[in-house]
Amino acid sequence: MSNEADGSGKAKAQPVKPADAKPATAAPAAPAGKKEAEPLALEERRYSFDELKRGASQLDPDQLIALLVDGRSHVRSNAVLGLAATGQAIPQIVPLLRDSEQVAALAAAEAVTRLGRDIRPLIPQIVLAVDGTGPEVTPKIIAALADQVGHADDELISALDVPYDLAMKSIVEAAKLLGKQGVAFLIKAARHDRGRIRINAVGGLARIGKTDIDASMAFLTELETTDPVPDVRTAAKQASLAVIAREKQVVIDRLPKNIPDFEERKLSASELSEYDNAIDIGEMMFALQDGRAHVKINAARAIAVKGANAGRDAAAAMGLLMRDSVPQVRREVAKSLAKLGETATAAGNDLVGALGDGEVEVAETAQETLEGLGASALDALIKGLETGSEEGGRRVGELFAKLSNASQVLTAQFKSHAVNVQVNSALALGLLGKKVGAGLAALHGARTGGDARTRDAVRRALDLIEPRGDSGPKQVQVEGFESRFLTAADLEKAKPEVEKAGVADLAGHLQDGRDVVRANAALALGVIGAPAASAALGLGTLLKDDAPKVRLAAAQALDKVGDAAVIEVADHLVGALGDSDEKVAEVVANVIRARKGRMISALVRGLETDKPNHGRRIAECINVFDDAVDILCDAFESPAVNVQVNAALGMGMLGTKRVGKARKALEGARTGGFERTRFAVFAALEMLDGPKQTGPKEIKVDGFETKILEPAAFTDPTKLSIDDLIGYAQDGRPVVRANSATALGAIGPNAKAAALALGVLMRDDDMRVRIAAAQALDKLGDDVVKETASYLVGALRGDAEVGKVVAGVLGPRKARVLTALVKGLETDDETHAKRILEVINALPDACEILCDAIESPAENVQVNAAVGIGMLGTKRAGSQGKKALETRRTGGFVRTREAAFKGLALLKDIP
Repeated sequence: MSNEADGSGKAKAQPVKPADAKPATAAPAAPAGKKEAEPLALEERRYSFDELKRGASQLDPDQLIALLVDGRSHVRSNAVLGLAATGQAIPQIVPLLRDSEQVAALAAAEAVTRLGRDIRPLIPQIVLAVDGTGPEVTPKIIAALADQVGHADDELISALDVPYDLAMKSIVEAAKLLGKQGVAFLIKAARHDRGRIRINAVGGLARIGKTDIDASMAFLTELETTDPVPDVRTAAKQASLAVIAREKQVVIDRLPKNIPDFEERKLSASELSEYDNAIDIGEMMFALQDGRAHVKINAARAIAVKGANAGRDAAAAMGLLMRDSVPQVRREVAKSLAKLGETATAAGNDLVGALGDGEVEVAETAQETLEGLGASALDALIKGLETGSEEGGRRVGELFAKLSNASQVLTAQFKSHAVNVQVNSALALGLLGKKVGAGLAALHGARTGGDARTRDAVRRALDLIEPRGDSGPKQVQVEGFESRFLTAADLEKAKPEVEKAGVADLAGHLQDGRDVVRANAALALGVIGAPAASAALGLGTLLKDDAPKVRLAAAQALDKVGDAAVIEVADHLVGALGDSDEKVAEVVANVIRARKGRMISALVRGLETDKPNHGRRIAECINVFDDAVDILCDAFESPAVNVQVNAALGMGMLGTKRVGKARKALEGARTGGFERTRFAVFAALEMLDGPKQTGPKEIKVDGFETKILEPAAFTDPTKLSIDDLIGYAQDGRPVVRANSATALGAIGPNAKAAALALGVLMRDDDMRVRIAAAQALDKLGDDVVKETASYLVGALRGDAEVGKVVAGVLGPRKARVLTALVKGLETDDETHAKRILEVINALPDACEILCDAIESPAENVQVNAAVGIGMLGTKRAGSQGKKALETRRTGGFVRTREAAFKGLALLKDIP
């Protein structure tokens, strides 16, 4: 990499300095074949990653983090690449991806790439940063994210919980690079619990689903019918249409031109039959993709004219329209498919999917077409048993009932592990009536156990086959028990009927397939009270029910049944504290608190959860006990990381007055142990002590952030905090940095802790900031000036006004800053060197200093010292200075010889 740029935009020569080479004895020789890493000067030039990697042993991560906010782009670039070279995947890297200087932003992107899998914890932040990255940086970040697929899927999926547009240009773009693997990743993401993540993943499938159209369509079709969130179902439908869509211009170019009015209006089947010879199947297949409903209908009817000769490809193309947004198109396509004969089986799955169509006419037409296909549609009908639509499942069952081998097929399908298949197979067996055959034994064997929905379907099927009496618990003679959610008060009024139903039958109703019945049965058991204790386990199981109202009713019922029931299902109740419904969780918490110490064991066991909300609620229940500190401290000793995490957070929730010995336990666990435990410990301590200051507090001085102020503006010490002013010294606004420096100077020697911060400001891009910093250092006293002398000497370079102020600071300190002045003579900038020499020459022993300096092995020091001796003049240089110059007229470096002649000339000119 070139080292000609120093970040200022100006070219800088890098002369070879053979005299600077260290003697052979200064360090052991590098092993043969291994290149020794050169000393790194991160503030002098930009380095490549490979150079920094070779010199990684010289890099200090803390120093690199400090340099990330440096005002020079090449320094920031070196810092971020240095962190990557030392394997530091830290959050401070991420903001540089949006750096205003492209060189720094590109370096940050390279750092992210170089860190590889180590960036896993940073993925959500990186995705958020993509919203503001430059066009040259974004592709590199996307490639880095793509590399994480398969290794950090959980973090990538969580990162989809962002606005839609950002998700599309970050995670989805990364998935696009991976082809079918990217499609598989998005399908996995679309199964996440959070709705926004699912919608964004489905939106991604709409964009890249064509890469693996079979997998995409299979998943989207299922999601469209089964997802509980309407917005997700809508997104799935739109994505399906996008995946199967063809390029519009191709369709337009190939629309049939030899059939009158084909594009103008709907044509009847009889009209189209007149043009049998003019119908081209290829053209009609493309016309099926037209945006106009009447054109698609004409195409379907035209293909129907050809009958079985249309072929399976045409039938498959028509099948895709069974998802069209226009009901009339769907109905006409289903009707036309009936005329294709057995070739229509190519659209069998699409026809079966339409059996659950919201438009009755569409569903009925699809059913009629499938009925005509008979046994040839068997595979599609078997696939249709997977539907989650009750109406679609019923129609599939009716079609099975017309097949000769229905009993054998349905009995085999009833053994499936999929609940939907079990339910629809059972109901279809019921429709067979006396022809059920071996299916009857299968149904009898499934009346107990298994899923509640399956059991309900089995009872309904047996009622159809053997309508001889009840196959389950007796009906409860309470009005509305099976039709609406009753309140506890409603059931109290009907207590005689509830008691007549009995505990056994009510416990049986807890397994009913209907939410309303399960909820009412639970509340009814609560009305019975303690005598219903035998149903405790059934009520505990309902705490995991899919319906929130059922879970709520079960919790309320357990409370009323009494302590014995609550203690029996204590683990179920503690598990229910993690309920996603706040009301359910609140009721469960009240039930647990009312039993006090008898629930402690279950609560401690519950701390094993890895869900934050669940753990927090358990800790809240524990913290009501007087000995909560002892309980949590004992739990914190557990080897299980989840228990440690939740116990630590529970300690923090105790507050400062109650935490007691738990604080010592927390403070002792800040290092070592599990990383998650350490994070929890720090979070708990933050709860106790309040959040740490994340930035400097406001400086309440008028104009501090808007204009350059004079020292007189900072006369009130009550408005000035040294720590806050040091923080503002790193602000992105020059005005604020300058004012913070001036304010620190106004404080005087008491602000000596700000020495380093002010020294750094001597390299600021803004001249006003450098002047303010120099003036502040002057007021902080001699010790501070000495400490920051190297920064001040460096600031003699550049603007004359700054140089004048800095010289005024250095001059009075004389020998205290001499080391920094002499070291500064290594500069190759003539103006810079002249200003340093002017400060040195003001010292009484300047000649002796420069004569010692000219002995340096460094070429630049020799050159500048020679010129400095000349600037002393004949009188001050004396014989010592003149001799030092004369002896260097020959030998040594060419530039040193030239400087010696120049110095001798100056001696003649200056008396």
